Amino acid sequence: MNREWFVREEADTDPDFGCVPSSRPAEELLERGVVVLDKPFGPPSNQVSSWLRKSLDLGRTGHFGTLDPHATGVLPIGLNRGTRLSPALSKTQKEYVFEVSLSAPVSESDAREALKGFVGENRQVPPEKSAVERRERSRELYEAELLECPGDTLLARVRCESGFYVRVLVNQLGDRLGTDAEMPDLRRTLQGELSEEECVTLQEAVEAYQEYSDTGEVTGLRDVVKPPEAAVGHLPKLAIKDTAVNAVANGADLGAGGISRLQEDISEGDRVAIMTLKGELVALATAEMTSEQMYEEHGSAADLESVHMEPERYPRRWN
Repeated sequence: MNREWFVREEADTDPDFGCVPSSRPAEELLERGVVVLDKPFGPPSNQVSSWLRKSLDLGRTGHFGTLDPHATGVLPIGLNRGTRLSPALSKTQKEYVFEVSLSAPVSESDAREALKGFVGENRQVPPEKSAVERRERSRELYEAELLECPGDTLLARVRCESGFYVRVLVNQLGDRLGTDAEMPDLRRTLQGELSEEECVTLQEAVEAYQEYSDTGEVTGLRDVVKPPEAAVGHLPKLAIKDTAVNAVANGADLGAGGISRLQEDISEGDRVAIMTLKGELVALATAEMTSEQMYEEHGSAADLESVHMEPERYPRRWN
């Protein structure tokens, strides 16, 4: 979602402090970055995350949004302190492309009409093999598109709320079409603003890290490990003055007076990303005001959830 920026108070940023995200040193990428892995068919998500941790000699890794063993595609994995980005990515919208195998052929028009009928709120019970409690819950299907329909096989794309089970949708689709339905192939193509075009394989990640370890060359590593800012592209943002960065990095809630620029359509209770004027992620927070109130009023604008910048990156006082 492209949001318009508003200037609350003009401010400059000192080039001697911080850095633009694209210039982060390799050590910081490995400490706070994200790898958008193309999960292979077969292993569970936690196993893939563990393989990456061992291959890159990391202390810890954590994947954001589980994929079933037989699913492939976009699997963001946080590195070391980057695992704390989980709240920003795990609950975002997701997009899937999947194949449906039917026990009897159906017409393209019937298949398209049946699939479109699921757009909106859906009542779902998680599959038996799911990791969550099997109780009915409501999940939103935002978009559904039939891509191909060669007889008894369908290829479709959906965009959905986090926690939506495509496998359940396939079963319900078969019921609506009056035929048995199975899903031989499921691929996640988008999570938040991270798409499959940004994915790398485990082998590519290993090779880039090995090149960096052996030669100090960081070009390949930068292609593989994204800065933490990549994980918050979908969130509304507040850009704060240099003078406010150190306080927020030390855990202080953000007052409206510390904001230089802000994006439109922020509601009270929204998760927001607090950024520097260079585009660095400082913290994730919960908005305590609307965009209009932040622009016009004083008081506490955002309650911190987690800090993602080292204190002292920006000075405490300014002369």
